[in-house]
Amino acid sequence: MNIRHVVMTGSVWALLCATQAFAAPPKDKDVAADSAAKNAIKALAETEKARRALSNQEKSEKCEGDCAVQTHFNDEAVILGVDPLSLITVTPGGPPVRIPIAVPDSIALGADTSREVAQTLISVIRNDLAMSGLFEIMPPETYALIPTAKEGIAPSTIQFDGWYNVGASVLVKTHYSQENGGDTFGFSVFNVDAASALPFKFESRKLSANNVRSVAHEFANKLIGFYTGTDGVFGTRILFAAQGRSNYRKIQSFDTDGFGLHTYAIPEAINVMPEWGPRSTVLFTQLSSKSDNIYVYDSSADPALKQLTDFEGWASGADYCAKNGKIAFTGARDQNGNIYVMNADGSDLTQITDMPDSIQTSPTWSPDCSQIAFVSSYSGKPQIYVIQADGTGMRRLTWVGNYNTTPDWSPKGDLIAFTARDERNVFDIFTINVKSGEVTRLTQDQGHNREPSWSPDGRYIVFESTRDGKQPRLYLMNADGRWQTRISATPGLRTPTWH
Repeated sequence: MNIRHVVMTGSVWALLCATQAFAAPPKDKDVAADSAAKNAIKALAETEKARRALSNQEKSEKCEGDCAVQTHFNDEAVILGVDPLSLITVTPGGPPVRIPIAVPDSIALGADTSREVAQTLISVIRNDLAMSGLFEIMPPETYALIPTAKEGIAPSTIQFDGWYNVGASVLVKTHYSQENGGDTFGFSVFNVDAASALPFKFESRKLSANNVRSVAHEFANKLIGFYTGTDGVFGTRILFAAQGRSNYRKIQSFDTDGFGLHTYAIPEAINVMPEWGPRSTVLFTQLSSKSDNIYVYDSSADPALKQLTDFEGWASGADYCAKNGKIAFTGARDQNGNIYVMNADGSDLTQITDMPDSIQTSPTWSPDCSQIAFVSSYSGKPQIYVIQADGTGMRRLTWVGNYNTTPDWSPKGDLIAFTARDERNVFDIFTINVKSGEVTRLTQDQGHNREPSWSPDGRYIVFESTRDGKQPRLYLMNADGRWQTRISATPGLRTPTWH
């Protein structure tokens, strides 16, 4: 099997391991003295050997039969005789606290000419607020218990006692009427507990089938911002690879709720691992029988499709950072891959890592573009490493588990989400704190969960999951793993990335 065809699976590391290219480096490996990066990695490898030796020694001295002894090496807890990932379980903490909110149907003030638009508006608002994890939507069927026949939009007309009795703390009221040949929608939000209007302003809008979803997303985002200080991200786009004709793959995107599907006019091929480029262009890897390379699709350019790399080996997995205008990717001139950086137009190619006896792949930029996290097989198994953008200061980040892949750096810079395979050969989503090294598990016992990608505000993660069948579907969850929601019923969607 040729190593470069690994990207066909949607998970780079899966088939890399199948090639048996991940052999541990020879013990007598001579690392060139003039390479600071390789010296650092060698030191890490020696540290790990010493750590394992100490662990084995303490286990033999303190254990009789099967047991787990906790020891410490460099102030790091190590459980002996147990795969560390088996000890990391989903722990969401205390009871969830969400704001109970009621979102009843819109009120028609006059002729009911836009019922369908009004229904769409309310449906999208309810869905966005529920997915946010900030609000608990009161069941609409309970609204019938409230005598709202004469309820209007002024605070004096609201049945606050009734809304309080169904459990709501916040009430969203929308209304619409015909004005100048179109239907104008108004929005009001009330504090049920205080029996008063909230100081939340959202201007009236003329709505139609063409703009109702975008306005509903905007309203939900503004309400989220009212409570958190930062507007929500609903209505932003998620890019992914989908099953095409025969073995082909196509690049598509949709909104955060799975609506607004768009297929990019890219010629049929095995197009995989899409990534957002500058000005909402699309970067992706195209597989072919000759070589795999990175392309950019720009609908405003002529021609719209441009090849950015031309490796005799293969190139894949682009990640673009807007702050420096650079693309990081995996390139291989022979069988092993290394991390490269180039300009958005493919110029100024620079090799960042130089590890001839291991494979480096899946680069992801830090928010400020100063560092790159990536996967390396140097220790014998894929682990997450971090390196400065100039190729210095390489360090190993993950020390638990033996199969850690697909890192994605959070917009806040504090966490990296990644995929790990545990001792049951099940893939799940984890995060690691870049400074402390603390690992948190976000998914468990729900099929295979892979390819995490952060939302622009760092509150959410989109990922692929097989919990509904063999072919993955896309899910969204909060950054702590709560409120996991399927955003598309279509199977075969892979490697999502959030705009």
